[in-house]
Amino acid sequence: MLLESGGGQPVGPVSVVAELFDRLSAALSSRYRLERELGQGGMAKVFLAHDLKYERAVAVKVLRPDLAAEVGPARFLREIQIAARLHHPHILPLYDSDQVDGLVYYVMPYIEGETLRQRLDRERQLPVGDALQIAREIADALSYAHSCNVIHRDIKPANILLDAGHAVVADFGVARAVGAGDSTTGHIVGTPGYMSPEQIDGSQYVDGRTDIYSLGCVLFEMLVGEAPFKGSTLTSVIANRLASPAPSPRSYRELVPEAVDAAVRKAMATMPADRYTSAGQFAEALGTSATVAIAVGAAQAMVKEVVSAKSVAVLPFENMSTDPENEYFSDGITDDIIAQLSKISALKVISRTSSMQYKKTTKKIAAIAEELGVAAVLEGSVRKAGPRVRIVAHLVDPKTEQHLWGDTFDRQLTDIFEVQSEVAQQITGALSVALSPEEKQRVEKKATQDADAYNLYLLGRFHANKWSEADVLKGIECFEGAIAKDPNFAVAYAGLADAYELLSIGFSSRPPVEWLAKAKTAALKALEMDDSLAEAHTSLAYARWLGDLDWPGAEKEFKRALELKGSYVMAHEWYAEYLAALGRHEEAVAEIKRAQQLDPLAVPVNRAVGWVLYFARRYDEAIDELQKTLNMNPDFLGARLVLWWAWVAKGWPDVAMADIRKEVERPGLRTVKKLMLAYVCAAAGNKEEANGLLWELESKLAGDNRMALLAALVYTALDMKDRAFQELYRAHELREPGLMFLKVAPWLDPLRSDPRYGVLVEKLGLG
Repeated sequence: MLLESGGGQPVGPVSVVAELFDRLSAALSSRYRLERELGQGGMAKVFLAHDLKYERAVAVKVLRPDLAAEVGPARFLREIQIAARLHHPHILPLYDSDQVDGLVYYVMPYIEGETLRQRLDRERQLPVGDALQIAREIADALSYAHSCNVIHRDIKPANILLDAGHAVVADFGVARAVGAGDSTTGHIVGTPGYMSPEQIDGSQYVDGRTDIYSLGCVLFEMLVGEAPFKGSTLTSVIANRLASPAPSPRSYRELVPEAVDAAVRKAMATMPADRYTSAGQFAEALGTSATVAIAVGAAQAMVKEVVSAKSVAVLPFENMSTDPENEYFSDGITDDIIAQLSKISALKVISRTSSMQYKKTTKKIAAIAEELGVAAVLEGSVRKAGPRVRIVAHLVDPKTEQHLWGDTFDRQLTDIFEVQSEVAQQITGALSVALSPEEKQRVEKKATQDADAYNLYLLGRFHANKWSEADVLKGIECFEGAIAKDPNFAVAYAGLADAYELLSIGFSSRPPVEWLAKAKTAALKALEMDDSLAEAHTSLAYARWLGDLDWPGAEKEFKRALELKGSYVMAHEWYAEYLAALGRHEEAVAEIKRAQQLDPLAVPVNRAVGWVLYFARRYDEAIDELQKTLNMNPDFLGARLVLWWAWVAKGWPDVAMADIRKEVERPGLRTVKKLMLAYVCAAAGNKEEANGLLWELESKLAGDNRMALLAALVYTALDMKDRAFQELYRAHELREPGLMFLKVAPWLDPLRSDPRYGVLVEKLGLG
């Protein structure tokens, strides 16, 4: 990321830059190795350097020599030292500052990404939700700084860094330091396009409200696409600022809610007394029902779009065989028909998890269709006898209960794929959905010619879908048996990859990294045989993301999977979590909501909605979704765990503590529950009980690799940073899935200013 001071001016003459680079390199050689120039602004040049002591990338800013002389190095360093005391997740920390060989410099983290200025130059207007999130995060940083009696004085897009989608304010103390020399230098402190009237007037009565004014200007530009006051010269900008009232962003962009419009205009009021008295008040005003209305409106639009599309739910086919053990076969046929239909992009297909909720149900078709939000329902039965199979299928209009299509198929088991293909094509015809040539080819493709291999494959899916370590391992045996009978059975390799990944997310005591390597091998083998398998692309994406830390490679595979199979819930769910880990929260929420619409009754998917919202810091929405999930299954600890986190982040540790104490008394996963109790106790200030619980669990933590991340959570809340980082690095070696959310997890905020945090970010490929 280009860490600018000022507007990011083009670099100066090569000879001047080279001379300063050489001079600074020599002066700092014992501590920093300069690598290249990043840019320059009105006050400083910026260089990328390597911190030799802590083995990390840093940005070194060198104050212009003439400016340093006018201000006075001692005064500048004193002001910078004051700013260095600030520790906040949305404030860029200051690592170092000093004067050497006549040069005044300060050192900050080097962050890959871009400034808000660069994003605005590229996009002009931001989505309203993004603009409000960024503004609230800046306001949060200002509120903290003002409470420490530090005013920024130069809030502008070039000083806002976007780190994994979150705002980080840079250059605290710099404007104040330069401003200390105003009487002799004649420099204007701040940037005219964002300066408050009192700054322009040179008033000595400048307080936190000047930063609120500047933030109002920045938010105006994010919403409208241009600064609130324009002019071809510095003088004309200032004249317009002093002569005109604060403009209305809503008059430029109708999508801006009225409450947000009023908040921006109040922040930009000419008189400080007419503005918000604190940055916290401004942030609160931006988080009112107006912003909630935006989210609700977007969700409603998404639901309307999905419901209006062609949509179908495949209910579990009834097992009509004389042997009840053949139920795995009827379930497998149901799954395969869902998979075939999911290959058709114009068709919304409800996923198996939700469809299976209606196994042996007595509910009417109309009620099921309403609950799942579909326009048609497919029901049927399967009878298997030796090498022959009979499949009966009916497509029903739930509103009229009329059969849109129906047929009976008496075939040899070896012809099962033709039946599934024909069913899929008949349904698309009945729903007036056109197949592209590529989709038709994929639907007609045979997975295997070997009936025994197919039978083992169905058994593998049947066991793996039970989601326990023993059952998943049984599933792996079946998949391997299927592959032994047909080494070219690509779908069986994809099933094997899925099973290995299930073991990597907590169903096994072995380190996730071991299973991820196996999953990657199986997925690559599947795609070598059939590149059109969305399931294999999704498994490969997951393995590349968590196992290889190959973020770009993982996204490429996720996108390919969704191109091939738009109704594949696992791809939407994992891609949503991937996006959340990068801080791309608006995209992440859209993806996970799509997964929820495709699988509305799946408990893990609904839990994932709360998980994604938690990382987006939309705690109220997260809590609502997680409570709905627990209404579906009160025993699902995965949802309850995230709910406890959300309650703590919301500032309700007592609510979480009361719930955990009840859960600890129930059997199962006692270590996890006690660790969470320790975390909540520490968050509530009850450190004595938290330490006691840690002492009690110490031997278990050392011997259980799955507890590394939760242990780090507790140590962080207890401010035991050395132990916290020890556990985080252990989680990294094991590839604990939860560690991928390092940059966005609220509970990690206290560690972000520690140099070891930056090292870990780099190790995870998130730098």
